[in-house]
Amino acid sequence: MENVVLFLHVAAAAVFVGPQLLLFFAVMPATWLIDDERLRRDVTLIISKRFGKIAAFSLLILLITGLYQFYFIVPETVSSDIGNYNFGRIFMLKMTLFVVVLGLVLFHIILGKKIGKLVDALVEGEDNSFELADARRKSFIWSAVLLFISFCILALGVLLGNPQFSYVIS
Repeated sequence: MENVVLFLHVAAAAVFVGPQLLLFFAVMPATWLIDDERLRRDVTLIISKRFGKIAAFSLLILLITGLYQFYFIVPETVSSDIGNYNFGRIFMLKMTLFVVVLGLVLFHIILGKKIGKLVDALVEGEDNSFELADARRKSFIWSAVLLFISFCILALGVLLGNPQFSYVIS
C-alpha cells in the first residue's frame, strides 16, 4: 500500500507541475500571437478551465496521499517528536508552501476573472488596454512564482523521502 500511495502522490505532483511548465513556457506565450481579443480570451478560458480541473484534482490527491503518508508511513518516533527531526522543519516548510500554492491558485482564479471582464469591456469599445496589459503581466509573474514554489515543494518532498536525512535528529 505504501508504494501505491507514494506513486499516487508523485503522479499527482507531476500532473500538477507538468502542465504549469507547458502553460508558462509554451501555451500562454502562444496566445500572445492572437490579435483578436475575444478569440484570445476564449482560447485562454478553455485552457485555464481544463487545467483548473486537472490542478484541483491533483491538489486533492496530493493532500489525501500526503496526509496518509504522514499518519501511516512516517515512523511514530518521528511524527510524535517532529520538532526534533529534520523531517519536522522540512515538513512544516512544505506544508506552508502548499498553503501558499493554494492561495496563489485562488488569487490566479480571481485575476483571471478580472482579465476576462477587462477583455469583454475592451471588445465592447472601452479603452482599457493599459489596465488589461497590466493584469496580464501580473498573471504571468504570479504564474512564474507559482511554478517556482511548486518546484520548491517537489525538492522538499525529495528531502522528506530520504530517511537518511529527514529522520535524523537535528
